[in-house]
Amino acid sequence: MELKIYNPQEDGFLKSIDWNFEDLKAEITQKSNEYMNLVYSDDQIKEAKKDRAALNKLISALEAKRKEIKKQVMIPYEDFEKKEKELVSIIRQAVDNIDGQIKGYEEGLRQEKLKKVKEIYKEAIGDLDRTVPLERIFKDSWLNASTTLKSIKEEIAAIYAKVDADLKVINKESSTYGYEMKEEYLKTFDLSAAMAKKQELEETARKKALFEEQKQKEAEERERKLREEAGRPAAAEIMPAPMDEPAAAAPELVSPAAAEAPVVRKKRVVIAITANENQFGYLNQVLSTLSKNAEKVEIISKEEI
Repeated sequence: MELKIYNPQEDGFLKSIDWNFEDLKAEITQKSNEYMNLVYSDDQIKEAKKDRAALNKLISALEAKRKEIKKQVMIPYEDFEKKEKELVSIIRQAVDNIDGQIKGYEEGLRQEKLKKVKEIYKEAIGDLDRTVPLERIFKDSWLNASTTLKSIKEEIAAIYAKVDADLKVINKESSTYGYEMKEEYLKTFDLSAAMAKKQELEETARKKALFEEQKQKEAEERERKLREEAGRPAAAEIMPAPMDEPAAAAPELVSPAAAEAPVVRKKRVVIAITANENQFGYLNQVLSTLSKNAEKVEIISKEEI
């Protein structure tokens, strides 16, 4: 089959469009140069607008003629193009039928090769099949006809050797972050990434320990200051004034009537009070009241608990 052009013949195709290009170019160039060197005064703006309109009209005329000529020239081409595309469409239907069969055959070969690749993987990867699943290392190019089974086996074996050696290095690490290192390694099978993860975690742990230590010191310092502040005023407020001599030791102060009065019974009450720092003020008030209403109030001992 051969496409043959009957009309026009090869020497009959339109070679050029003959028109008065040179004459127009000379005339237009001369006229344009005159306008380019022309300076209009304020009083000549009306004339300038007329000149601009005349030049724009000439441009419009030239463009209109160009479009007209293009349309006429394109008529036979567009008719030829439409018919040519119709023929191509008919041929493509046959091509698509053949192409589908070829692709089906090639896909069958790829599936057969995939089965062999899985067998090679199972043999070469050994006990690392869970650590390095086939999906993680599979390359679509392995199924190409140009890729040999030998090269695939060598590539998988190299992967096994690398991962096995890298995991042994990680397992020998005494770091408490062995699990995290392994997880990081299995993302990309990059030993340097696992080591970087270890350093990152250790640095984070170091900073955290320093932070916690600083917090503990600050808490202890606050507690010490609170004890000092609470202890000093409490001792000053709750200790009653010392009594050098018992009240009964001053007979000159006892009146005859009091001497003849019946003996008043006395009672010693021993109590234990536990209070927190928020209750110290109230406790001081209670002790002060007791001091005013009892013969003697004495704090035997105090202790922090």
